[in-house]
Amino acid sequence: MIKISMMKQDELEVVANFLARINSIAESHIGFCGTDNKEIAEYIVEEIPFTECFFTAYVDSELVGVIGYDPDYDSGDAEIWGPFIERGNEHIKKELWNAMTEHMPKEIHTFHLFPNKQNKLVCELADNQMFERKNDQAILVFHRDNSQLVQNASIDELSQVYFAEMEALHDSTFPNTYYSGKQILERLDEHNKVFIITDDKKLCGYIYVEAEPEHGEASIEFFGVAEGMRGRGIGRELLASALKWLFLFDTIESISLCVDSSNARAIHLYEKVGFVLQHDMHYFMKRI
Repeated sequence: MIKISMMKQDELEVVANFLARINSIAESHIGFCGTDNKEIAEYIVEEIPFTECFFTAYVDSELVGVIGYDPDYDSGDAEIWGPFIERGNEHIKKELWNAMTEHMPKEIHTFHLFPNKQNKLVCELADNQMFERKNDQAILVFHRDNSQLVQNASIDELSQVYFAEMEALHDSTFPNTYYSGKQILERLDEHNKVFIITDDKKLCGYIYVEAEPEHGEASIEFFGVAEGMRGRGIGRELLASALKWLFLFDTIESISLCVDSSNARAIHLYEKVGFVLQHDMHYFMKRI
């Protein structure tokens, strides 16, 4: 007998452990969720009203499934976590999905799914629920073992003099993305940095990175090179500068980034610096 219900406060630890274990398997991997149980628990507590947004499925006393969403009520977006299902219980995916969507608040009007290409269960669910497949993404990772490749890089942090140029370059390079240039500038702090390369007092390129030393993680979010400066190795210099700074945090062992799978030129650049492919992903979206 399967029992599906809203997640309770006292289920946090068991759910975080379940998500960390299931998400570490490529066949059930979702890009929005990590693989560290402590990090997952902290994020859920700090960022998600989980007792309203997450649902659990039990067979007797065994947790066999979890689904939830990370809402942004201002934009109306929801990033779907799951469904994460214990092998052998795949038949409950529709029940889990229905339980979540039946309780979806009216403020949410767009769903986002980011499953691994090997996650057939969620990819099939996306098709059955009439999601639109937007693009394919590659997740690449750079390990500390390769940090000697970037030791000679110079680090030039963004100064206020170049705020306007950086904002304009970002918005023209990434016109429809999750952070505008203005939002990046607002996020800058001791762990979120923009590094730049200039020539004759003009901005040639920038790179925006986020470090989470308390979790031992970091990511390269965006980087762009001015159109007239491309093909001069500026992208590689920017990557090296960012990597060098991020590895100043002793707890960070690897750095990840996500890039459109069709962008062969960018992937080649990342691999040339020392990144390796970790996951191939599908990105789906549905407006409701």
